[in-house]
Amino acid sequence: MVAPSPLIEVPATPEYVLAVLREKSRQEWGKAYCQPPKVVPLTLDSPVEMLYEACDLIDDMNIYFYPMEWFGFEYVEWRDALGCREIKTARDFCEVIASLISLPRIPLVSFCGKPCQPASVFLTVRSLLQDAGVDVKQIAPSTPLKEFTRHYTETFLGPIARLAPGSLPDVEIDEGSKFLRQFIRDIWGIPVLLAYFYTFFHPDSYPGLFGCMVSIYLFLILITVGDEKAPPVDVEFGDLRTFRDLSNLLASRAVFQS
Repeated sequence: MVAPSPLIEVPATPEYVLAVLREKSRQEWGKAYCQPPKVVPLTLDSPVEMLYEACDLIDDMNIYFYPMEWFGFEYVEWRDALGCREIKTARDFCEVIASLISLPRIPLVSFCGKPCQPASVFLTVRSLLQDAGVDVKQIAPSTPLKEFTRHYTETFLGPIARLAPGSLPDVEIDEGSKFLRQFIRDIWGIPVLLAYFYTFFHPDSYPGLFGCMVSIYLFLILITVGDEKAPPVDVEFGDLRTFRDLSNLLASRAVFQS
């Protein structure tokens, strides 16, 4: 297959912004709590407080900084855009964001003279992964998603999900035993501290106690040193297993342009 054309960027709409907000908040909730969020009925004409509740924007800090992170605009432009608009409804909030971003449309490619939407999505997904640093030469429609969702989770939750907001199933992330190891490492600092004080006040009792405790602590640090940057053990989106599955799903709701 030939390399895809770049995404076609057109002015964003409040409807698109609302869909992205709900998509991002749903996936972020799933990452944090491993379960679907509560469903809050919401339209563009709903009070903005309902939007904040539906998107789990629980305080002013979240309201201000989450959209910056999710949509990728700069602090100054976001600050200035919010400052000159009275926000009463979800539409008001989404219109401010829409003025700062664009809506991606997928270039529609043809094979054997016939336009093919899933193939167009596949090529665009490959292009987005390439932008994230992936060597995409070996990616075919039958290629399993597993290793790519593990190592490039935020690309799937960000640019790829924004191709058709609301299409991806809830993300399921398995971090393995990483957090347990980190918890044991952190909690072990308490007995190390107690052993230090005990040895300081009772230098003749249990010789080598403090050294033994410190050795265990250093071992725990050693085995967890790369955990913060290590990818999850597994990242799944429902029943999606291959790039073909993903392309067919996104094609059902994506916007195309010839």
